[in-house]
Amino acid sequence: MFFGPLAVFLGAANVAVGLLATLPQVVGDLSQLATPSLVRFFGSRKTFVLCGVGGQAVCLAAAVFLALHPWHGLICLMVLSILYWSSWMVITPAWQSWIGDLVPASERGRFFGWRSRWIQIATFAALVVGGLLLESFRSRDAAFGFACLMALALAGRLLSLVFLSFQKDVAEEAGAEDAYRFRDFVKSLRSHNFGKFVLFTALFGAAVNISGSYFVPFVLDELGFGYARFMILLALMFGAKFLTMPMWGHLSDKYGSRRLFALSCAFFCLPPLLLLVSRNFAYLFLVQIVGGLAVGGFELTSFNFLLDNTSPKHRTRAASYYQVLTGIGIVGGAVTGGFLLKHAPLGLAPFTAVFLISGVLRVLLWLALMPGIREVRKVPHVTYRELAGRLVRFQKSIAE
Repeated sequence: MFFGPLAVFLGAANVAVGLLATLPQVVGDLSQLATPSLVRFFGSRKTFVLCGVGGQAVCLAAAVFLALHPWHGLICLMVLSILYWSSWMVITPAWQSWIGDLVPASERGRFFGWRSRWIQIATFAALVVGGLLLESFRSRDAAFGFACLMALALAGRLLSLVFLSFQKDVAEEAGAEDAYRFRDFVKSLRSHNFGKFVLFTALFGAAVNISGSYFVPFVLDELGFGYARFMILLALMFGAKFLTMPMWGHLSDKYGSRRLFALSCAFFCLPPLLLLVSRNFAYLFLVQIVGGLAVGGFELTSFNFLLDNTSPKHRTRAASYYQVLTGIGIVGGAVTGGFLLKHAPLGLAPFTAVFLISGVLRVLLWLALMPGIREVRKVPHVTYRELAGRLVRFQKSIAE
């Protein structure tokens, strides 16, 4: 998350910083098409995942050196960023398939809910520590501050490598190599439940990132808020996500992922539309809380739904295709949002146009495509109103 600030420190212009944020992700998304073949080459999903994490560690070690000795800094940083993202994203489908086999279906919601909750704690802690570290070295030796930051990241990645090595290796079910090709999968998206889910998620992710990719410049530049207020808003989003993750997981185990997924996406439609009402700092608390609730539910239930709708022998390939298409949607949404900020239609203010179009597209996609996605598990029927009530009651029991 600190490659961007490092690029600014190395003298990158705005265009270069934007390219650093998008190009590595595009390359990483496309690299996932090779995941099934690479898993077969390495012999197991665990071995492949460990190699990918090791590759990330090598990139972070090189980033420590680059911060202290910025030889062709921007070019080297772009190469490191591409290698880092590719090493991470190419192993993601294999990890999803592997962990899906390790965790029983009846416990996935609860397990991933609590797992995601601790990830949010660690992410927010890293953000705060990193920001304080850079600020403390800002006026003395910024290069050394970035080197320390990358060294801490390297230590964390090596620690995760150790813990991953302790996990049980599970052989992938035979027959995965007989799955359909990417082109065939894209052509058949509307013909099966998993394809409809992937199509919706990719398009919805594009709609979300039309505005979501530009929340930071909206807060810092458009509203003129300082870093303290920005950190408060960020903390509210992380806090809402952290507190609600176990709730989403518990109810997903009981009532299935599809209805919870639909409800989280409905919540996800609200933030950009709420931003059209007011820009008051206190009002933005509500927007961030709703956003954190939506993000937490979306991330957890979409992952559980992927596991529910894929067989073990095809899961690595299916997860690869899912990641590629949703990644393309994210990048496409960010590019579209950038275009709208420069060419806002109908005489609208740039950020007003971005928020309005993003919110309306989210609602239209939810209404048009969500009804075609069905639950594959046998779970008790529950209405959205009842489910929302259970969400509130469960959260109250956690608080008590």
